[in-house]
Amino acid sequence: MRHSVLIEAGGGFGKSVLIRQVGASTGNSIEVSLPRDHPVTIDELTSSIFDAADQTPDRACPPANGTARRIGALLAASPEPSLLVVDNAEALTDEAAAWLADLAQDGPQPPRILVSGRLLPAPLAAMEFQGTAARFNTQDLRLTQHEAEALARLEIGDEDGARLAATLHDLSGGWVALLLVMLRRLARTPDRIAAATVLLRHPGLIRQLMDHYAADLDPSDRYLLTQVAAFPMVNDRLVEGLGHPGLLRRLIRAGIPFAVGANGWSRLCSESRESLAALAPLDPAIAQRAAPLLMSQGAELAAASLLADSGDPEQAATLVAKLPTSRINQLDPVEFIHLMARLGPAAEAAPQVLLHLARTHRNLGQLAEEREVIGRALRIVREQDADDDLATEVESEWLIQRALVREPDVLAHVERLLEGAAEGTRAQASLLEALGVALSDRPDEPSLRRAENAMRQAAIMWGELGEPARVAAVQRALATHVLSVLGKTGEGAMLLRRLGTTSDTQFDRMLCLVMEARLLALSGEADRPLAILDDGIRLAELLGIDWVTGHAAWTRLIVAANDHDTAGVLEHLARAEAHLGQLMNHDGGGLLFLCEAADACAVVGADGPAARLLATAREHRIEDSLTVALTEAFIDARRGDPAAADVLQRMLKDGEIAPCLRWKAELLTGYVRHAAGDIDAADQCLLLALDRAASLGHPDLLDRRERRVAGVLRSAIRLPSAAVDGPPAGDGAGEGGCYEVRVLGGFEVRKGNTVLHGTGRVSQLVKHLVLANGSVRVETMVEALWPGEMPGVGQRRLKNVLTRVRAAYGSLVSRTGQLLSLSSCKVDLHAFEDLARAVAAAQDDERVARARIALTAFGGPLLPDDLYDDAITQRREVMRRRVLGLIDVVLTAAIDADAMDEAMARLEAAMDLDPYDQERPLRVTRALIARQRYLEAGDLAVRVIAAAGELGLPLAVEWNELSLGSLSESRVRQGGGGRRDPHTMTRAGLPATDACRPAARRNQR
Repeated sequence: MRHSVLIEAGGGFGKSVLIRQVGASTGNSIEVSLPRDHPVTIDELTSSIFDAADQTPDRACPPANGTARRIGALLAASPEPSLLVVDNAEALTDEAAAWLADLAQDGPQPPRILVSGRLLPAPLAAMEFQGTAARFNTQDLRLTQHEAEALARLEIGDEDGARLAATLHDLSGGWVALLLVMLRRLARTPDRIAAATVLLRHPGLIRQLMDHYAADLDPSDRYLLTQVAAFPMVNDRLVEGLGHPGLLRRLIRAGIPFAVGANGWSRLCSESRESLAALAPLDPAIAQRAAPLLMSQGAELAAASLLADSGDPEQAATLVAKLPTSRINQLDPVEFIHLMARLGPAAEAAPQVLLHLARTHRNLGQLAEEREVIGRALRIVREQDADDDLATEVESEWLIQRALVREPDVLAHVERLLEGAAEGTRAQASLLEALGVALSDRPDEPSLRRAENAMRQAAIMWGELGEPARVAAVQRALATHVLSVLGKTGEGAMLLRRLGTTSDTQFDRMLCLVMEARLLALSGEADRPLAILDDGIRLAELLGIDWVTGHAAWTRLIVAANDHDTAGVLEHLARAEAHLGQLMNHDGGGLLFLCEAADACAVVGADGPAARLLATAREHRIEDSLTVALTEAFIDARRGDPAAADVLQRMLKDGEIAPCLRWKAELLTGYVRHAAGDIDAADQCLLLALDRAASLGHPDLLDRRERRVAGVLRSAIRLPSAAVDGPPAGDGAGEGGCYEVRVLGGFEVRKGNTVLHGTGRVSQLVKHLVLANGSVRVETMVEALWPGEMPGVGQRRLKNVLTRVRAAYGSLVSRTGQLLSLSSCKVDLHAFEDLARAVAAAQDDERVARARIALTAFGGPLLPDDLYDDAITQRREVMRRRVLGLIDVVLTAAIDADAMDEAMARLEAAMDLDPYDQERPLRVTRALIARQRYLEAGDLAVRVIAAAGELGLPLAVEWNELSLGSLSESRVRQGGGGRRDPHTMTRAGLPATDACRPAARRNQR
């Protein structure tokens, strides 16, 4: 419990006045004012206390053994709580200070003590950290502006006091002595405003007060005071490093008003510094010696400012250029910009300094200024004709800016520079980052995969180069530019959440919050995005960034459209249009907003605003014609326009729709087909839309974002009654002469318990009838069996084949006119497709249950032995994707439900069907790591890496990130196992292959 109070402040801050006021208000105190002209010992201190007690009326000194006990009894003698006040405590010797500290802390009820001094001896200062004393310092005793105004009104009257208080407070820095001297001088003048102007222009009062407090210093200390006054900050370690131990302590003891700040740094108010520096200009030699000491203690801005003041801005710029980006992020951005202005031409001639300045502008949300500074850096390196790493880094930063505004030649330029970049350099890391941004603008999956790979490689490389801030910047761009376009909104949101909690700057944290909310809204969530946006807006208001309001309204508009809230969409649209301002991610974001807002209005039936926004977007079509065309097709499809469905299918076929929106293109195509009465085609589109959404890890995306359209298609699905009940019956179902045809996992025809055999064209005819859902025209079958043959020849051959079919399969196939048909039979393919269609018709948990049932009916690949029939090959690929879509539904549900054993089993099935895929193994590996199942995660990683090597595939860089991060950390925690050959293992203990190297690579997947 704190019984004592410590006051430590320079001269002229009213400590003595304050403790007299405290003593008077206590009414039962012993006040001791120690002399400053010599050290005060224990005996002198105790004598002073007894003398002060004798002068206090009605207080008798009780008998006790020992001085400390006598003083304790003396303080406890009064029925009211007593207070011992000791002023000028800096005069105490260490032994006397320790004795006083013991007195304040001994016994079950230690006495209350108030100690004041310009510099507290160590034993007294330690009481604060021991929890027995509260402490006030210079900062606490400075007058606030409100207090300064009250004092000014008291000294010179209400009107003049109100007018002059703010200016005088700024000049004095809250230093009570200086403020009082100025106010009393003004009180004696008839024209106070004119007199105040003279004071402000010629602040000689500060110098006079400094001379008063420094009168007892020797000449060398007085000179060093003027030198130290030029330092932005100072502490004992710095002064001792300059070879003058104890100087700061002597200055504070003299009463010089140093304000003790955070981390042990002390400062003079700026006016005091300027006045003292005018007496003796800063010695450049002292600045040269002090700058490295300031740097070593994390005061880089102070070191650079000191060098600039000493007349050496070039060296200051060199010092700033060597700082890492993470350190730039930690500096006060406003102070940094002011320092760069002071450096002038020296900063303008240093490209690395300009890159730091650009980063600082970005941390303040000044994106236009950031781009302008990067442009200046580019002009310098081009004028110098530099071809080093720094020149390439500046060039790549400029290319990133150009890529953000979609300039067409950026990609070729980046690739050309990347060919000549040395491995593992800053130039290569920044070029890989630029490559990722340039490729992220392309909707085709190969380009996006290259972009993701490049950005992940860049992040790894920046980490190896010791630039964690650059790692975070690349990962944020990865989440917002690439993962969102790939449809990995969940992964992107988690990455942004992690980056936000570890970010160096408030701006980065705000940016992560706003973009995380956007990704969650795009994944169909409602509550979390709104809560995250509130945090982001509060942070933006704190930073004074106004354009975040518009982007928050943009995200809320998406959430409202997902909920089919027409009023909410229109309300947030108006707010977004009014406050959009600067664009957060790239200048093309304005067009993206117009297109997304137009589509959101169309979703809720607000056709007028949708048409207006789309018309405005068309005016900017040159910025991104594909996005405008896709939005037009979406809006037209909602009106049932058949041409819109054709456009969407063409864009899907040509790879012009980003993966995140392919499900939507399929769904709206189905909506058009449904409007035209083609229910079967609408069913297939709904199945494809579900598959695409499930492959993104969001099987419920259709219901989250397009509930009305999905409901229309789902209600039209034709389901046989048995389709939803379970898989087909067992072998016994064939009794009684019913045909069964199996085409999944192989080809087989049964009648009852008898297996029927056919060869050649006979079995091919049955297979094609199965693929045609049981019936097909004669000419179509002829073309399928004998492509390119003359019609007459094909007809005669078909008659022969039908005769052989009857011999092999009996009445399984019949011909009626020009139509061939299968007789009543059970086909495993058709049963599976009915069960798969039932999955598309279901929602939520029912969808997962039906997906499990459908997967039990899947007997294997479609006709795996028919490798050279194009029709069968195409249908087999459709079936493979359909099964993978069902697996994704169950896999996502298993991970969400923490059923990792089922997730592993489903992953095994998926890996059999898609051995080239690395996305599902990555999802499961991350889920295993999140649940601390590190051994299983490591084994799975080993398998995937080995398989990639066997198949000759480039390994996704995410495996490197895992091997350098979670897996490697987990192995360290678990002891790491036995010894490993460093030539055959990666840093995580995973086998090294040609497809997996810790160093950065240029391979693309």
